[in-house]
Amino acid sequence: MAATAQTRGTAPQQARGGGLIGAVAAEWTKLWGLRSTWLCLVVAVLATAGTAALAGLALTASDSGDTPAANTLAIVSTLLSQFAVVAVAALAVTGEYATGAMRTTLTTVPRRGRMLIAKIAVLAVATFAAGCAAGAATIAVTAGVFGDSVTYGTASVLHGVVGVGGYLMGLALFTLGLGLLMRSTAGAITTVVGVVLAVPMISQMVRNDTVTDIVNHMPAMAGTPLMTGADDPYGWGMGSLLLVGWAALSLVLGYVALSRRDA
Repeated sequence: MAATAQTRGTAPQQARGGGLIGAVAAEWTKLWGLRSTWLCLVVAVLATAGTAALAGLALTASDSGDTPAANTLAIVSTLLSQFAVVAVAALAVTGEYATGAMRTTLTTVPRRGRMLIAKIAVLAVATFAAGCAAGAATIAVTAGVFGDSVTYGTASVLHGVVGVGGYLMGLALFTLGLGLLMRSTAGAITTVVGVVLAVPMISQMVRNDTVTDIVNHMPAMAGTPLMTGADDPYGWGMGSLLLVGWAALSLVLGYVALSRRDA
């Protein structure tokens, strides 16, 4: 009887688990245990710096006399490299569906909301840090190409570093939600490419005021004032809210899909 009582008394402690901290630690290990994470984030930083260098050299060779502010090349520089971050975000969840590891994840962390919060926290930190590094690389390249002719105000540097980090983080979380919703790497990445590149390009051909206004409030355009500090069509505060809104919408839809189906 005493042994039975002791066993019953210790059982709840054994079932307690690691909680949210344990879930975050597990997601951190899984994310950085993939070579694709390291490769994609390094490519994102190097590709951003390389594109900034090419754009800067093209401007100096054009003899137009134009010299950008410290952060104006951020938009051009992240045009392609942002999809390396998108790939990391998509694989963070769709890779587990592809290999069947999602069953193990949900067995270890049965509370799906806790699992999603852990993924969001880990992915947000990783992509924000990579984005800040990419933005800093862009400013360093701009300084190397244009020298003292470039304006280095505190606001422009903050937008060029923290703004790029915030934009890439928001785009990554938007992709994470799509990955949960679709459970397909190709589907999630293709959707993001369509939202970020295809739809704005089509809107330029259509040239309709309503379509243009809609596109101006989509993730790609919302990131522009955040990275540059521009006030057109709205300021960086509104751009930040729009990015948060798009990411939240995607994550809510992803969570609903996750909670209603088996792994």
